[in-house]
Amino acid sequence: MEFEEYLKKQKQLNEIRRLLKKIGTIKDCSHPTKEDCRLPIKNAHSLQRQGSLKYLEKNKNGNAFVYCHKDREYNREHNFLDLKPIGRQDASTFFGFCEFHDTEVFKIIENNPEATDINNDEHCFLHTYRSFSHSYHIKYEEMKIFTSKDLEIKSALSKAFGEDIVPMLSGIQMALSDFEIPKKRLDELLVDKKFSELNYLCFQIPYRCPVACSGVSTPGHFINNDPFNLSTDLSYTYSDIFTTVLPLKDRTVIILASFLDDEKANRYLDEFENIKYELEFQKYLSFHIINNVQNTFISPLFYDKKNLLWKKNYCKLLDFIASSSTPFISFNKHFPINYFSPTEKI
Repeated sequence: MEFEEYLKKQKQLNEIRRLLKKIGTIKDCSHPTKEDCRLPIKNAHSLQRQGSLKYLEKNKNGNAFVYCHKDREYNREHNFLDLKPIGRQDASTFFGFCEFHDTEVFKIIENNPEATDINNDEHCFLHTYRSFSHSYHIKYEEMKIFTSKDLEIKSALSKAFGEDIVPMLSGIQMALSDFEIPKKRLDELLVDKKFSELNYLCFQIPYRCPVACSGVSTPGHFINNDPFNLSTDLSYTYSDIFTTVLPLKDRTVIILASFLDDEKANRYLDEFENIKYELEFQKYLSFHIINNVQNTFISPLFYDKKNLLWKKNYCKLLDFIASSSTPFISFNKHFPINYFSPTEKI
């Protein structure tokens, strides 16, 4: 694709994101006990606004900002689609919980973000539940956009995707169908307070890393590059990996989770845990995030110090991964991105 065509496509995608915020927003509490809901539906953060996102910020001319992988803008000086600065108040938000549930359910991890303890299953579960809730909610907003009768939305979708709209809608519908199973199970665990009924793999790095993310994904390969979650069989059951990364004041918390009875997902986490060398672990964790978790934020303190070629290649990699026409990429030890190196701490 020529750059001019590519730039046009990105502008069309930006327009769809604008419409998603304007028209596609869904306000609905994700908590299963709807009878306890108390309005309003809050514009909740999937990551702590006063914790992780605050620590990623850079201040320039009195404006504090972070970068999100999904938000892009044209860099006129260097002729490429760069990362777009966004304010913390707009980062990682979704109208997914009411005032009561957003406050009561998550208060143990939200009132004091520094209190997050990777040895506390309730803490790990609540971060996992919120990560999943964001992914689940955003997918329903995508569904609302793709099934909208609004002429402005239909025109924007047609310009951006053309004949690909039908298979893309089918993919969204399949994803939502797949999400209903973990949604029901996580809701039951939440209500019954069975916080230990997930398999957690948690790490704590003794310095602040320049990345934060939350979400659920279905990785395409195991660490040794065996196929994982790659199937054309419509009856195939996908395995979920829940991922949360939280940079805090003087440490970084990583919480990976899966269902206890999901053998494939547990194999993925076991292989993760058994990576022998620290550098390989850091690079694979970076690869896992950039390849699987859309709801990812990086610090300008990390990105802005990189040279122009590195930035262009980074953004090209994001575009390649995001494209529906490109295959899953697999890991190799020469992967060039490492958010967790001590040299990248912020």
